[in-house]
Amino acid sequence: MQPRPGPLDLLLVRHAEAVAPDADGFDEATRPLTGAGARAAEELANELEPYNLAAIYSSPYRRARDTVQPLAARRGLQVQELPDLRERLLSPGATPDWRDHLERSWADADYALDGGESGRAAQLRAMAVLDLVRLRHLRGGRVVVASHGNLISLVLQALEPAVDLDFHLAMPMPAIYHLEHDGLGWRVMGGHGFAVTAEGN
Repeated sequence: MQPRPGPLDLLLVRHAEAVAPDADGFDEATRPLTGAGARAAEELANELEPYNLAAIYSSPYRRARDTVQPLAARRGLQVQELPDLRERLLSPGATPDWRDHLERSWADADYALDGGESGRAAQLRAMAVLDLVRLRHLRGGRVVVASHGNLISLVLQALEPAVDLDFHLAMPMPAIYHLEHDGLGWRVMGGHGFAVTAEGN
């Protein structure tokens, strides 16, 4: 008989400030952090200094990786990329009225532009990758997972249905949200900005 899985703390990190989506020479996957974003990534590493970490995971997009790279460097850990932590694709091309489409996608979870990803599809993808992380750490512990604002908001909504578009639009960069898997399922423990509930190191 296998022992019951131990509790897993998951610190879900939204990336720090990145250069604009229309910046010359960069695309969605390669946009780097701004100078302010890079400084915030160092501050994030300071903020998480007291915490024991088993692993650091990230979206393959540069801005997410770069947000947790200072933390990984201090710990001697590799940032492990998980493709399904990438941001939700609202549209494959520039969309001048993107805000209207974003609002509609929050009102209708199955709405998607041609070539885009619905909120429901992105949410299912995100929860599946969190469950994958859980399977990698059945004995418990604490991990950091770096991703993006829209996808993180959809994760939180899956666990706390009151999370809505206003929550998403107000999310700071970077932000930390504390999730816990108790062996049965995920729950939100707290978080906003750099606020992390510290229940042991």
